[in-house]
Amino acid sequence: MARFGGNEFTGFSVPLVFSGRYFIVEPGNPALVSVLVEKDGEPVFEVLKNRPVENLVTQVSINATGVVTVVDKDSSKFLYKIRPGSETSVVFGKLDGGEVSARISDRSIQVGGVTVQNNRFAGNMAGVVVESSGAVRIGAPIPLLVLQWLSSQ
Repeated sequence: MARFGGNEFTGFSVPLVFSGRYFIVEPGNPALVSVLVEKDGEPVFEVLKNRPVENLVTQVSINATGVVTVVDKDSSKFLYKIRPGSETSVVFGKLDGGEVSARISDRSIQVGGVTVQNNRFAGNMAGVVVESSGAVRIGAPIPLLVLQWLSSQ
């Protein structure tokens, strides 16, 4: 079981989902963030434990301070950036060109104006889902295929 933001995750710690991307967070100092997306029925890691992964879907880069930025390969559109730390920060690009910020700390998970604290997400549940429009909802099932990929890692 992992705890993030006062929230308990049994099974897999997936506090964020964005545009079909699953943000897996593991305890560490800083927390270790991996991002998985499905492409043609196969798993594609864009980020693995705070490090960029070369892939066919996105361009992923890291700067000198450890901020990982992910851009769509076809459209060059900004998708998200991750700044790992004691308070992990994620910024998501919205369809209209704006951004939605998320923070995962030892006290809470904050996305936009939504704060999630002291919840239990069991087995196949993700914490907060951010839509490409910027809309936010709490809790969503993790698809069976994604759970199988996570189990094989």
